[in-house]
Amino acid sequence: MPDAADDFLKSVLRSGLLDKAELTTALRSLPKERLDKPREVANHLIQQGKLSRFQAHKLLAGATLGLRLGDYLIQTPIGRGGMGTVFLATDRRNGRLLAIKALPPKRAREEERHLARFQREMELSQKVSHPHIAQTHEAGVSQGVYYIAMEYIPGHSLYRVVTSKGPLTVERAAQLFAEVASALQHAHDLGLIHRDLKPSNIMVTPNDHAKVLDLGLAMMEGEVGEDVEIIGGRGYVVGSVDYMAPEQTLDATNVDSRSDLYAMGCVLYFALTGKPPFPGGKTMDKINAHRHQQPDPIQWRNHEIPDAFAAIVHKLMAKNPADRYPSGAAVRAELLAFCPIESIRPVEKEGDQSQQAAARELETAPLSPEILKAEPLPVAEPLPFVQGVPVDDSTLTTELYGLSQRKEVWATILGVSGFWLAVVLVLLGIWLLK
Repeated sequence: MPDAADDFLKSVLRSGLLDKAELTTALRSLPKERLDKPREVANHLIQQGKLSRFQAHKLLAGATLGLRLGDYLIQTPIGRGGMGTVFLATDRRNGRLLAIKALPPKRAREEERHLARFQREMELSQKVSHPHIAQTHEAGVSQGVYYIAMEYIPGHSLYRVVTSKGPLTVERAAQLFAEVASALQHAHDLGLIHRDLKPSNIMVTPNDHAKVLDLGLAMMEGEVGEDVEIIGGRGYVVGSVDYMAPEQTLDATNVDSRSDLYAMGCVLYFALTGKPPFPGGKTMDKINAHRHQQPDPIQWRNHEIPDAFAAIVHKLMAKNPADRYPSGAAVRAELLAFCPIESIRPVEKEGDQSQQAAARELETAPLSPEILKAEPLPVAEPLPFVQGVPVDDSTLTTELYGLSQRKEVWATILGVSGFWLAVVLVLLGIWLLK
Protein backbone atom coordinates (compact mmCIF):
# COMPACT_ATOMS: atom_id res chain seq x y z
CA MET A 1 0.00 0.00 0.00
CA PRO A 2 1.29 3.51 -0.78
CA ASP A 3 2.74 5.36 2.22
CA ALA A 4 0.70 8.50 1.47
CA ALA A 5 -2.61 6.88 2.36
CA ASP A 6 -1.18 5.40 5.52
CA ASP A 7 0.36 8.74 6.51
CA PHE A 8 -3.02 10.42 6.07
CA LEU A 9 -4.81 7.87 8.27
CA LYS A 10 -2.17 8.26 10.97
CA SER A 11 -2.57 12.04 10.75
CA VAL A 12 -6.29 11.64 11.35
CA LEU A 13 -5.57 9.65 14.52
CA ARG A 14 -2.83 12.01 15.73
CA SER A 15 -5.16 14.98 15.29
CA GLY A 16 -7.58 13.53 17.83
CA LEU A 17 -10.55 14.14 15.54
CA LEU A 18 -11.34 10.40 15.30
CA ASP A 19 -10.16 7.40 17.26
CA LYS A 20 -9.23 4.09 15.65
CA ALA A 21 -12.65 2.52 16.15
CA GLU A 22 -14.43 5.55 14.65
CA LEU A 23 -12.05 5.61 11.70
CA THR A 24 -12.44 1.88 11.03
CA THR A 25 -16.24 2.14 11.16
CA ALA A 26 -16.27 5.15 8.84
CA LEU A 27 -14.12 3.35 6.24
CA ARG A 28 -16.11 0.12 6.11
CA SER A 29 -18.22 1.44 3.25
CA LEU A 30 -15.20 2.58 1.23
CA PRO A 31 -14.27 0.10 -1.55
CA LYS A 32 -10.82 -1.35 -0.86
CA GLU A 33 -9.49 -0.25 -4.24
CA ARG A 34 -9.94 3.37 -3.08
CA LEU A 35 -8.31 2.84 0.31
CA ASP A 36 -4.82 3.51 -1.04
CA LYS A 37 -5.76 6.97 -2.38
CA PRO A 38 -5.51 9.60 0.42
CA ARG A 39 -7.71 12.18 -1.30
CA GLU A 40 -10.45 9.62 -1.94
CA VAL A 41 -10.23 8.51 1.69
CA ALA A 42 -10.48 12.17 2.76
CA ASN A 43 -13.48 12.81 0.50
CA HIS A 44 -15.16 9.69 1.86
CA LEU A 45 -14.70 10.89 5.45
CA ILE A 46 -16.09 14.31 4.46
CA GLN A 47 -19.16 12.66 2.88
CA GLN A 48 -19.60 10.57 6.03
CA GLY A 49 -19.64 13.76 8.09
CA LYS A 50 -16.53 12.70 9.99
CA LEU A 51 -14.25 15.48 8.73
CA SER A 52 -14.85 19.04 7.56
CA ARG A 53 -13.20 20.16 4.35
CA PHE A 54 -10.87 22.45 6.29
CA GLN A 55 -9.83 19.56 8.54
CA ALA A 56 -9.25 17.28 5.55
CA HIS A 57 -7.28 19.98 3.71
CA LYS A 58 -4.95 20.46 6.68
CA LEU A 59 -4.58 16.72 7.37
CA LEU A 60 -3.67 16.04 3.74
CA ALA A 61 -0.99 18.71 4.12
CA GLY A 62 0.37 16.87 7.15
CA ALA A 63 -0.96 19.19 9.89
CA THR A 64 -2.14 17.29 12.96
CA LEU A 65 -1.98 19.83 15.81
CA GLY A 66 -4.54 22.56 16.37
CA LEU A 67 -7.58 20.70 15.03
CA ARG A 68 -8.76 19.78 18.50
CA LEU A 69 -8.75 21.80 21.72
CA GLY A 70 -9.74 19.63 24.66
CA ASP A 71 -13.29 18.50 23.94
CA TYR A 72 -13.70 20.96 21.06
CA LEU A 73 -13.17 19.81 17.47
CA ILE A 74 -12.07 22.73 15.28
CA GLN A 75 -14.20 22.71 12.11
CA THR A 76 -13.19 25.81 10.14
CA PRO A 77 -12.16 29.46 10.57
CA ILE A 78 -15.16 31.83 10.57
CA GLY A 79 -13.62 35.20 11.32
CA ARG A 80 -10.81 37.21 12.81
CA GLY A 81 -10.76 39.13 16.05
CA GLY A 82 -8.25 41.52 17.53
CA MET A 83 -6.52 38.61 19.26
CA GLY A 84 -6.57 36.06 16.43
CA THR A 85 -8.76 33.75 14.40
CA VAL A 86 -12.23 32.70 15.54
CA PHE A 87 -13.11 29.08 14.71
CA LEU A 88 -16.34 27.16 14.35
CA ALA A 89 -16.06 24.13 16.62
CA THR A 90 -18.10 21.13 17.74
CA ASP A 91 -18.31 20.12 21.37
CA ARG A 92 -17.44 16.41 21.30
CA ARG A 93 -19.47 15.83 24.48
CA ASN A 94 -22.85 16.89 23.11
CA GLY A 95 -22.43 17.79 19.43
CA ARG A 96 -23.19 21.48 20.05
CA LEU A 97 -21.73 24.00 17.61
CA LEU A 98 -19.71 26.80 19.19
CA ALA A 99 -17.41 29.65 18.25
CA ILE A 100 -13.93 29.37 19.76
CA LYS A 101 -12.00 32.56 20.33
CA ALA A 102 -8.45 31.82 21.44
CA LEU A 103 -5.30 33.71 22.29
CA PRO A 104 -2.36 32.23 20.37
CA PRO A 105 0.30 31.05 22.85
CA LYS A 106 2.96 33.06 21.00
CA ARG A 107 1.08 36.32 21.63
CA ALA A 108 0.55 35.39 25.28
CA ARG A 109 4.30 34.80 25.67
CA GLU A 110 5.46 37.86 23.73
CA GLU A 111 3.38 40.50 25.49
CA GLU A 112 1.84 40.18 28.93
CA ARG A 113 -0.76 42.84 28.11
CA HIS A 114 -2.30 40.59 25.42
CA LEU A 115 -2.79 37.85 27.98
CA ALA A 116 -4.08 40.30 30.59
CA ARG A 117 -6.62 41.73 28.15
CA PHE A 118 -7.77 38.30 27.07
CA GLN A 119 -8.13 37.15 30.67
CA ARG A 120 -10.26 40.24 31.34
CA GLU A 121 -12.49 39.32 28.42
CA MET A 122 -12.73 35.74 29.70
CA GLU A 123 -13.92 37.08 33.04
CA LEU A 124 -16.24 39.85 31.84
CA SER A 125 -17.91 37.80 29.10
CA GLN A 126 -19.17 35.35 31.72
CA LYS A 127 -20.95 38.11 33.67
CA VAL A 128 -23.56 38.80 30.99
CA SER A 129 -26.55 36.68 30.05
CA HIS A 130 -28.98 38.26 27.62
CA PRO A 131 -30.75 37.08 24.44
CA HIS A 132 -29.14 39.89 22.42
CA ILE A 133 -25.57 39.40 23.66
CA ALA A 134 -23.42 36.48 22.48
CA GLN A 135 -23.43 33.95 25.30
CA THR A 136 -20.19 32.58 26.71
CA HIS A 137 -20.49 28.89 27.57
CA GLU A 138 -17.03 28.32 28.94
CA ALA A 139 -13.67 30.03 29.30
CA GLY A 140 -10.45 28.37 30.32
CA VAL A 141 -7.01 27.07 29.38
CA SER A 142 -6.30 23.89 27.41
CA GLN A 143 -3.07 22.73 25.78
CA GLY A 144 -1.47 26.02 26.75
CA VAL A 145 -4.20 28.01 24.98
CA TYR A 146 -6.48 30.53 26.68
CA TYR A 147 -9.89 30.29 25.02
CA ILE A 148 -13.49 31.45 25.17
CA ALA A 149 -16.14 29.01 23.94
CA MET A 150 -19.06 31.16 22.82
CA GLU A 151 -22.47 30.74 21.31
CA TYR A 152 -22.19 30.21 17.57
CA ILE A 153 -24.38 32.85 15.95
CA PRO A 154 -25.34 32.13 12.34
CA GLY A 155 -25.91 35.12 10.14
CA HIS A 156 -23.81 38.11 9.11
CA SER A 157 -22.39 41.16 10.80
CA LEU A 158 -24.32 44.39 10.46
CA TYR A 159 -21.32 45.75 8.55
CA ARG A 160 -21.61 43.01 5.95
CA VAL A 161 -25.41 43.33 5.75
CA VAL A 162 -25.21 47.06 5.01
CA THR A 163 -22.20 46.98 2.68
CA SER A 164 -23.60 44.09 0.64
CA LYS A 165 -27.33 44.93 0.58
CA GLY A 166 -27.46 48.64 1.26
CA PRO A 167 -28.79 50.73 4.16
CA LEU A 168 -31.57 49.39 6.36
CA THR A 169 -35.13 50.62 6.25
CA VAL A 170 -36.23 52.72 9.19
CA GLU A 171 -38.54 49.95 10.43
CA ARG A 172 -35.84 47.28 10.31
CA ALA A 173 -33.27 49.56 11.90
CA ALA A 174 -35.72 50.41 14.69
CA GLN A 175 -36.35 46.74 15.43
CA LEU A 176 -32.68 45.70 15.41
CA PHE A 177 -31.45 48.67 17.41
CA ALA A 178 -34.22 48.34 19.97
CA GLU A 179 -32.65 44.92 20.62
CA VAL A 180 -29.15 46.42 20.75
CA ALA A 181 -30.42 49.01 23.25
CA SER A 182 -31.85 46.28 25.47
CA ALA A 183 -28.51 44.42 25.32
CA LEU A 184 -26.62 47.56 26.34
CA GLN A 185 -29.08 48.18 29.16
CA HIS A 186 -28.38 44.71 30.54
CA ALA A 187 -24.62 45.27 30.40
CA HIS A 188 -24.92 48.74 31.93
CA ASP A 189 -27.07 47.39 34.77
CA LEU A 190 -24.09 45.18 35.62
CA GLY A 191 -21.75 48.19 35.47
CA LEU A 192 -20.18 46.98 32.24
CA ILE A 193 -19.24 49.45 29.50
CA HIS A 194 -18.67 47.91 26.05
CA ARG A 195 -16.41 50.66 24.61
CA ASP A 196 -16.23 49.11 21.14
CA LEU A 197 -19.73 49.00 19.70
CA LYS A 198 -19.44 49.05 15.90
CA PRO A 199 -21.15 47.43 12.88
CA SER A 200 -18.80 44.43 12.84
CA ASN A 201 -19.62 43.75 16.51
CA ILE A 202 -23.35 43.35 15.87
CA MET A 203 -24.57 40.13 14.27
CA VAL A 204 -27.84 39.91 12.38
CA THR A 205 -29.23 36.39 12.67
CA PRO A 206 -31.20 34.43 10.06
CA ASN A 207 -34.35 35.26 12.07
CA ASP A 208 -33.43 38.97 11.84
CA HIS A 209 -32.44 39.54 15.45
CA ALA A 210 -29.44 41.51 16.70
CA LYS A 211 -26.66 40.04 18.82
CA VAL A 212 -23.91 42.18 20.35
CA LEU A 213 -20.42 40.64 20.24
CA ASP A 214 -16.92 41.13 21.59
CA LEU A 215 -16.24 42.37 25.11
CA GLY A 216 -12.52 42.48 24.42
CA LEU A 217 -12.29 46.20 25.27
CA ALA A 218 -15.00 46.29 27.91
CA MET A 219 -14.44 47.67 31.42
CA MET A 220 -16.38 48.04 34.64
CA GLU A 221 -17.66 51.56 35.21
CA GLY A 222 -15.39 53.46 37.57
CA GLU A 223 -12.66 50.84 37.33
CA VAL A 224 -9.27 52.11 38.50
CA GLY A 225 -5.85 50.72 39.33
CA GLU A 226 -5.23 48.74 36.15
CA ASP A 227 -2.24 49.25 33.89
CA VAL A 228 -3.13 51.92 31.30
CA GLU A 229 -1.74 49.67 28.56
CA ILE A 230 -4.44 47.12 29.45
CA ILE A 231 -7.62 49.18 29.94
CA GLY A 232 -6.42 52.54 28.62
CA GLY A 233 -6.33 55.98 30.14
CA ARG A 234 -5.61 59.58 29.24
CA GLY A 235 -3.58 59.61 26.04
CA TYR A 236 -4.54 56.05 25.08
CA VAL A 237 -7.12 55.51 22.31
CA VAL A 238 -9.24 52.43 23.03
CA GLY A 239 -12.02 51.55 20.60
CA SER A 240 -12.87 52.22 16.96
CA VAL A 241 -12.48 55.89 16.03
CA ASP A 242 -15.40 55.92 13.58
CA TYR A 243 -17.81 55.17 16.45
CA MET A 244 -16.07 56.62 19.52
CA ALA A 245 -17.63 59.10 21.95
CA PRO A 246 -15.81 62.45 22.37
CA GLU A 247 -15.05 61.79 26.04
CA GLN A 248 -13.63 58.37 25.16
CA THR A 249 -11.14 59.99 22.78
CA LEU A 250 -9.82 62.08 25.68
CA ASP A 251 -9.65 59.35 28.32
CA ALA A 252 -10.75 55.80 27.54
CA THR A 253 -11.52 55.12 31.21
CA ASN A 254 -13.54 58.29 31.82
CA VAL A 255 -16.67 56.77 30.26
CA ASP A 256 -20.09 55.59 31.33
CA SER A 257 -23.17 54.02 29.76
CA ARG A 258 -23.83 57.15 27.69
CA SER A 259 -20.52 56.63 25.86
CA ASP A 260 -21.89 53.34 24.51
CA LEU A 261 -25.10 55.17 23.51
CA TYR A 262 -23.05 57.65 21.48
CA ALA A 263 -21.40 54.72 19.70
CA MET A 264 -24.84 53.22 19.11
CA GLY A 265 -25.94 56.48 17.48
CA CYS A 266 -22.92 56.36 15.16
CA VAL A 267 -23.64 52.73 14.25
CA LEU A 268 -27.31 53.57 13.62
CA TYR A 269 -26.17 56.42 11.37
CA PHE A 270 -24.05 53.92 9.43
CA ALA A 271 -26.91 51.40 9.23
CA LEU A 272 -29.23 53.99 7.67
CA THR A 273 -26.73 55.66 5.31
CA GLY A 274 -23.96 53.15 4.63
CA LYS A 275 -21.34 55.58 6.01
CA PRO A 276 -20.16 56.48 9.51
CA PRO A 277 -20.92 60.04 10.62
CA PHE A 278 -17.35 61.25 9.89
CA PRO A 279 -16.15 59.04 7.03
CA GLY A 280 -13.13 60.94 5.76
CA GLY A 281 -9.68 61.83 7.01
CA LYS A 282 -7.04 60.22 9.16
CA THR A 283 -7.38 59.01 12.73
CA MET A 284 -6.78 62.43 14.33
CA ASP A 285 -9.17 64.05 11.86
CA LYS A 286 -11.91 61.65 12.96
CA ILE A 287 -11.11 62.17 16.66
CA ASN A 288 -11.29 65.95 16.28
CA ALA A 289 -14.55 65.62 14.35
CA HIS A 290 -16.14 63.62 17.18
CA ARG A 291 -14.99 66.26 19.64
CA HIS A 292 -15.86 69.44 17.78
CA GLN A 293 -17.94 68.88 14.63
CA GLN A 294 -21.54 67.99 13.94
CA PRO A 295 -22.15 65.21 11.39
CA ASP A 296 -24.14 65.95 8.28
CA PRO A 297 -27.86 65.70 9.07
CA ILE A 298 -28.75 62.08 8.46
CA GLN A 299 -31.62 63.05 6.16
CA TRP A 300 -29.11 64.59 3.75
CA ARG A 301 -27.83 61.08 3.14
CA ASN A 302 -31.15 59.25 3.37
CA HIS A 303 -34.25 61.25 2.44
CA GLU A 304 -36.63 58.50 3.62
CA ILE A 305 -35.85 59.01 7.31
CA PRO A 306 -38.66 60.84 9.11
CA ASP A 307 -37.85 63.86 11.26
CA ALA A 308 -38.69 62.10 14.53
CA PHE A 309 -36.36 59.20 13.78
CA ALA A 310 -33.55 61.51 12.68
CA ALA A 311 -33.94 63.31 16.01
CA ILE A 312 -33.30 60.02 17.86
CA VAL A 313 -30.07 59.42 15.94
CA HIS A 314 -28.72 62.91 16.52
CA LYS A 315 -29.68 62.95 20.20
CA LEU A 316 -27.66 59.75 20.65
CA MET A 317 -24.67 61.50 19.07
CA ALA A 318 -24.83 64.63 21.24
CA LYS A 319 -21.34 65.89 22.18
CA ASN A 320 -22.30 66.39 25.82
CA PRO A 321 -23.24 63.09 27.53
CA ALA A 322 -25.90 64.97 29.52
CA ASP A 323 -27.72 65.77 26.26
CA ARG A 324 -27.96 62.10 25.23
CA TYR A 325 -30.55 59.59 26.35
CA PRO A 326 -30.09 58.58 29.98
CA SER A 327 -30.22 54.83 29.33
CA GLY A 328 -30.55 52.06 26.78
CA ALA A 329 -34.08 51.47 28.04
CA ALA A 330 -35.03 55.04 27.15
CA VAL A 331 -33.63 54.60 23.62
CA ARG A 332 -35.47 51.31 23.20
CA ALA A 333 -38.79 52.92 24.15
CA GLU A 334 -38.29 55.58 21.48
CA LEU A 335 -37.32 53.08 18.80
CA LEU A 336 -40.23 50.72 19.43
CA ALA A 337 -42.62 53.44 18.25
CA PHE A 338 -41.19 52.91 14.73
CA CYS A 339 -41.39 49.13 14.75
CA PRO A 340 -44.25 47.32 12.98
CA ILE A 341 -46.28 45.39 15.54
CA GLU A 342 -45.35 42.05 13.96
CA SER A 343 -41.63 42.77 14.33
CA ILE A 344 -41.88 43.25 18.11
CA ARG A 345 -41.54 39.64 19.11
CA PRO A 346 -39.67 37.62 21.68
CA VAL A 347 -36.36 36.16 20.61
CA GLU A 348 -36.99 32.61 19.56
CA LYS A 349 -33.97 30.43 20.09
CA GLU A 350 -31.98 30.45 16.85
CA GLY A 351 -31.63 26.80 17.61
CA ASP A 352 -29.83 23.86 16.22
CA GLN A 353 -31.62 24.07 12.85
CA SER A 354 -30.32 27.58 12.09
CA GLN A 355 -26.86 26.64 13.31
CA GLN A 356 -26.75 23.40 11.35
CA ALA A 357 -28.04 25.13 8.21
CA ALA A 358 -25.36 27.80 8.52
CA ALA A 359 -22.70 25.15 9.13
CA ARG A 360 -23.85 23.25 6.02
CA GLU A 361 -23.64 26.46 4.01
CA LEU A 362 -20.08 26.99 5.23
CA GLU A 363 -19.19 23.41 4.36
CA THR A 364 -20.68 23.50 0.85
CA ALA A 365 -19.38 26.93 -0.16
CA PRO A 366 -16.08 26.95 -2.06
CA LEU A 367 -13.08 27.13 0.26
CA SER A 368 -11.85 30.71 -0.01
CA PRO A 369 -8.14 31.50 -0.34
CA GLU A 370 -8.30 32.98 3.18
CA ILE A 371 -9.55 29.69 4.62
CA LEU A 372 -7.08 27.64 2.60
CA LYS A 373 -4.24 29.80 3.96
CA ALA A 374 -5.58 29.83 7.51
CA GLU A 375 -3.64 27.80 10.03
CA PRO A 376 -5.19 25.44 12.56
CA LEU A 377 -5.54 26.69 16.12
CA PRO A 378 -1.98 27.36 17.38
CA VAL A 379 -1.74 25.07 20.41
CA ALA A 380 1.26 25.03 22.74
CA GLU A 381 1.16 21.27 23.27
CA PRO A 382 -0.67 18.26 21.79
CA LEU A 383 -3.33 16.35 23.67
CA PRO A 384 -1.76 13.63 25.85
CA PHE A 385 -3.78 10.83 24.28
CA VAL A 386 -2.87 12.05 20.80
CA GLN A 387 0.81 11.77 21.68
CA GLY A 388 0.21 8.09 22.42
CA VAL A 389 -0.84 7.13 18.88
CA PRO A 390 1.62 4.37 17.91
CA VAL A 391 3.76 4.65 14.82
CA ASP A 392 5.40 1.34 13.97
CA ASP A 393 6.20 -0.83 10.98
CA SER A 394 2.61 -1.99 10.54
CA THR A 395 0.37 0.18 8.43
CA LEU A 396 -3.22 1.19 8.99
CA THR A 397 -4.06 0.78 5.33
CA THR A 398 -2.75 -2.80 5.35
CA GLU A 399 -4.69 -3.50 8.51
CA LEU A 400 -7.90 -2.10 7.08
CA TYR A 401 -7.30 -3.82 3.78
CA GLY A 402 -6.65 -7.04 5.68
CA LEU A 403 -9.95 -6.64 7.49
CA SER A 404 -11.69 -6.28 4.14
CA GLN A 405 -9.87 -9.33 2.78
CA ARG A 406 -10.82 -11.41 5.80
CA LYS A 407 -14.45 -10.44 5.40
CA GLU A 408 -14.31 -11.51 1.76
CA VAL A 409 -12.61 -14.80 2.66
CA TRP A 410 -15.26 -15.61 5.26
CA ALA A 411 -17.97 -14.69 2.81
CA THR A 412 -16.42 -17.05 0.25
CA ILE A 413 -16.12 -19.86 2.80
CA LEU A 414 -19.70 -19.43 3.90
CA GLY A 415 -20.87 -19.31 0.30
CA VAL A 416 -19.03 -22.50 -0.68
CA SER A 417 -20.16 -24.27 2.50
CA GLY A 418 -23.74 -23.31 1.78
CA PHE A 419 -23.49 -24.65 -1.76
CA TRP A 420 -22.17 -28.09 -0.69
CA LEU A 421 -24.69 -28.27 2.15
CA ALA A 422 -27.43 -27.75 -0.38
CA VAL A 423 -25.97 -30.48 -2.61
CA VAL A 424 -25.84 -32.92 0.32
CA LEU A 425 -29.45 -32.13 1.28
CA VAL A 426 -30.62 -32.72 -2.30
CA LEU A 427 -28.80 -36.05 -2.52
CA LEU A 428 -30.17 -37.07 0.89
CA GLY A 429 -33.65 -36.24 -0.29
CA ILE A 430 -33.26 -38.35 -3.46
CA TRP A 431 -31.97 -41.30 -1.40
CA LEU A 432 -34.88 -41.07 1.01
CA LEU A 433 -37.37 -41.00 -1.84
CA LYS A 434 -35.93 -44.30 -3.12
